[in-house]
This record gives sequence, C-alpha cells and structure tokens, in this order.
Amino acid sequence: MRTEPDDLDRAELAAALAAGWGLAGAELEYVPEGGGSHHWHCAAGGEERFVSADDLTATFRAATDEDAAFAALERAYGVAGALRDRAGLGFVVAQIPDRDGRRLRRLGRRYAVRVEPVIEGTPGVFGEYAADDRRAVAALVGRLHAASDRVPADLPQVADLRIPSRAALDMAIADAVRPWETGPLAEPARALLAARTGEIGERLAGHDAMAERLRATRAGWVVTHGEPHGGNVIRDPAGGLHLIDWDTAMLAPRERDLQMVLNDDLTGWDEYRAAAGPVDLDLDALGFYRRLWALADIASFTAVLRRPHAYTTDMRHAYEALVYYLG
Repeated sequence: MRTEPDDLDRAELAAALAAGWGLAGAELEYVPEGGGSHHWHCAAGGEERFVSADDLTATFRAATDEDAAFAALERAYGVAGALRDRAGLGFVVAQIPDRDGRRLRRLGRRYAVRVEPVIEGTPGVFGEYAADDRRAVAALVGRLHAASDRVPADLPQVADLRIPSRAALDMAIADAVRPWETGPLAEPARALLAARTGEIGERLAGHDAMAERLRATRAGWVVTHGEPHGGNVIRDPAGGLHLIDWDTAMLAPRERDLQMVLNDDLTGWDEYRAAAGPVDLDLDALGFYRRLWALADIASFTAVLRRPHAYTTDMRHAYEALVYYLG
C-alpha cells in the first residue's frame, strides 16, 4: 500500500506493539510498499523491527469476512513459523511471536498486526530475476516444497483453485452496460472491462475446466509460499537470500510457486529438482497459475475501483494495473 491508512491511529498501533511484543515507545515510519498490507519501520528500545498491519477487508483475501480472513492469516503465518522452527529453513522470514506466542494480533475490526525482524539487504523487483538469482531462488523453493512433511498436516489451508473476488468480477461484468459513478476512476475502469467481457468470459471458463483437473492431483500437492517473486526476496550483504511475505502460504500444486520462478526456458528447473527430489513439472498447471494470477488481479482491481473511492495513489495504481491487463 502506498498510502498510510487514515483509520488506523499510530498511537493505537504503538500501544498494540507495547502490549503484545514489549516494544515500548515505538517510533514508526511508514513504508509505502506492497499490496493488501500497510508497513512501518519500528524503532523501540534500541531494537528495530518491521511492523505490518494486514487489511482484513482487502479484496484479494479469499475469505467471507474479517474473522475468516484473520483465521486464514494465522494459519499462513503458522506455516512460516513451522518451516523456520521445525524444518530449519533459515531463509524463511517468519513472524516474531507476541508475549502469548501468537504471530498475529487483532487490532480493531479491520486490521491484524504482525512483527518481523529487519533483514539488512537489498530487495528484488517484482517480476524480475537475473539468471543466477532465478536458479538460487528455485533451489530455495525446492527446499521449501521438500519440507512439506515438517509442517503439521492440519495447519496449512488447502488451495481451492478459485479466483479471489470472482463474485465481484461476475457482478461487475453484468453491470458493465451502464455507467459507474462511484469515484473518479470507476467509469474508466468500466470502459476497460466492457471492451473485453467476451474474452474474459472465455478465460474464466478455461480456468474452471483446468481447476477441475488439478483438484484430482491433490495427493501430490506441497506447502507453497504463493508469491516467490523478486519483490519478496531480500539479498543480505553476505549474499544470502531471504523469502518474506508469507500471507498466502498454503497447500497447493508445486506449480503455484514455480510459475513465478521459472521462465519460459524453465531456467531454474534443474536447481529446483536437485533440492525437491525427482518430481515432474506439469506445464499445464504452470500455465494455469500464470493465468490465475492475471485473472485474480483483474477481479481484485475491478472490485476496488467499482467501490466508492477518491483519487489516491493506491487507486491510481489499481487503475494502471487494470490498464496493463485490459488496455
């Protein structure tokens, strides 16, 4: 998120950090990065932490309400903790438990707070990997998938292969025949969608058919990160790699992660297989997840722009993303 939330008071956040993690007198500096969560650099008592407030109403969260979203995030961050603590995967940047041992703490109806260590280093860029980095990350993802049996079986959510915000997208398509007057970018978004409704309908039908086939392969699914793109990898000064942002961790086909790591030439596959074991790559599943990412973004950004809104940096970003997919 590029804009600090106006409905989350810094004093309230600081109080939660003091009560939950003992970070008294926290000095907070907003970090305008990411999507679905707000971030701050925190300095307290000579310590530095990375603090995030997950927005439980964010449209990409596959949950029926804020309580369900919170429960899903608790399980996802529990997966990260298990991978680091039980499986010994030091590259996993897991959340620091609070005084009660929880990795996520509720803050009002809308937000959930988490605290993570500050990783000194250089973050990557979304959608970009140099060849050597691609191979290195592929090896990390292979180790992650190979450690699936070290995560309690009842902890990770199981991927349902549905498109988050699908219902909102279906309603938007049905309503695209008349003007949208909910904000300055609503009508431009409607025009983009209206020009591509036939194509989107075909893509949705193709998604549904492939999802049905993949559900039959569940016995071979693994614990996945969900978004191991360059922007979620930090290289420390010693050259080590760290994988951050575990809010979408769940049990799913391995191609869920590999679609973000392997390129069209499958660079990194050998390194992945050396770490994961003698497994096969399902190219159809790889394509499915690449298409799912695009459809999920279209659904999410359409839902955001169709709701009442003002012209903000976040809204402009949502519209520009929709232009990228539909323009």
